[in-house]
Amino acid sequence: MFDYEYWGNRPFSGAVNMALEEFMLKRAAETGKAMARFYSFPQDTVVLGYAQATDALKTKRINVVRRATGGSHVQTGPNILAYSFAAPRHGFSGIEDLRRHYAGCIEKAFADLGIENAEADNKASCINVNGKLAAAHATIWGVGSGLIHGLLAIDPYDMEKLAQRITLGTRVINGKVYSEYDAIRNMPTIASLLPELAKAAPQRTEALKAIIGNAILKEVAEGKHENKSVDESIIAAAYPLLEKRYGAQPWTNERTPAFSEEEIEEIPGEEINGPLKKGLGYCMYLQVQDRDFKTMAEDDRI
Repeated sequence: MFDYEYWGNRPFSGAVNMALEEFMLKRAAETGKAMARFYSFPQDTVVLGYAQATDALKTKRINVVRRATGGSHVQTGPNILAYSFAAPRHGFSGIEDLRRHYAGCIEKAFADLGIENAEADNKASCINVNGKLAAAHATIWGVGSGLIHGLLAIDPYDMEKLAQRITLGTRVINGKVYSEYDAIRNMPTIASLLPELAKAAPQRTEALKAIIGNAILKEVAEGKHENKSVDESIIAAAYPLLEKRYGAQPWTNERTPAFSEEEIEEIPGEEINGPLKKGLGYCMYLQVQDRDFKTMAEDDRI
């Protein structure tokens, strides 16, 4: 469908990662090329949604950034691999088409690696394995390009630390309480889904990030990509976005400055310049239907 620039698979700070996301979106519109990138975070970092208030934060002792896409808070860190794809709008009928396309690529990559029963749920913006959420993503529709980015867990979260840092919601379904804490604890990780893969690697987490990234890239770019590392020139080009938004406290705390209609046409579920939302649960489960959330939160070990 497109010729891709592949920007590699490496860690950056939360602020730099978020600036690179918007830069990718702009570059896809300007060049007519698609971009693919995988990345991680060297330290645990809470990423707020575009239109989210900061009430979900329980502590100031955690790195916090705000992203361009909608939804709510997630925690990223060394245990997480993030994926991002930006492409010109003309390749898709709309933002939902973009979501379906890239979710399908991730679903196929899981199957290529031998992960069974992986299924994209495009209404909930996630990939489920055996009914439990294994990856989730969000989209943004710029004036000339669109972007989808998301995350999947390589290793489990430290649930005690996670619960101390951010709000984790609950739902009452048929009179019983189900929690995001349990759903995240039950999340299938790449390490658990593929227990023999890279088993002897001295840094297995990093090896698995490379393997899953390459598998997804194969489905996305179909071998038609140019390797383009995120070097000093790319960082320098993205630096104005870091100064304007992603490295600045007014953006992190208040979403200032908001996007303009000249920059962004649509952030699904959000007003471009609307009020910040409070009381939101963990982003990966925001759009999951109750019947599916019940399955995700139930402990299969019992």
